Amino acid sequence: MREKLIILGLSVLGMALLFLFFYLIRPRKKFPYERRDLLTSNEFPFYQILYPLCEKHGWMLLVKMRLADILAVAPGEKDYMAYFNKIKAKHTDFVLCDPDTLEVLAGVELDDPSHDRPERIERDEFVDQVYAAAGIPLLHVWMPITEKELEKELLAILPSLAGQDTEMPDEGQAEAFTASAEAHELVITKAESASLEAIPADPETKSATLQTIPATPEAEKPEDRPEIIITGLVSDLKK
Repeated sequence: MREKLIILGLSVLGMALLFLFFYLIRPRKKFPYERRDLLTSNEFPFYQILYPLCEKHGWMLLVKMRLADILAVAPGEKDYMAYFNKIKAKHTDFVLCDPDTLEVLAGVELDDPSHDRPERIERDEFVDQVYAAAGIPLLHVWMPITEKELEKELLAILPSLAGQDTEMPDEGQAEAFTASAEAHELVITKAESASLEAIPADPETKSATLQTIPATPEAEKPEDRPEIIITGLVSDLKK
């Protein structure tokens, strides 16, 4: 009986080792995925026209956005999943957003002859109704179109955000501010210059050191802080 159990155990162990051996050495199937272009040959030339306009007017440009990531089924809708399934596999070609809040401002659909097919017409009508229900404008565009024509159509449905940027000072203002600050830092009062005579000079170099001299009560600044004075040769100051 004992011998039979040993033989049975060895058989089971051998089968397990055989299974592991074939499992480890067999070639594994690779995932059948490969890289693809984000935009089609028709969409990319349009992107090259749209992108400079977005930079000009302060819009953030997103591409191939799923409707379910832009829109949501209203809370409490009893047929929630039915409405969600209608938008989960559809996308918008281009979406314009506020760069500060990522609020969706408008959608842009690039149409082509395929949109003349009955099923595409039905799909486009549904998407138009979905955008209208959410209160978001949706622009349909056909190529070819010029940058000026596209800009006119976009500004008809959403505002430019370029004017909201903080105005920066021009080069002349910046230089004047810098010169004023430098002049302020280099001002040394007569009282401070006179007090330098009391600073002992180095016997070898005869040069004064960096000294912090408290301001006199009459010359105190509103910040009530000591003045820092960098001196040269004391002999030069006495002349």
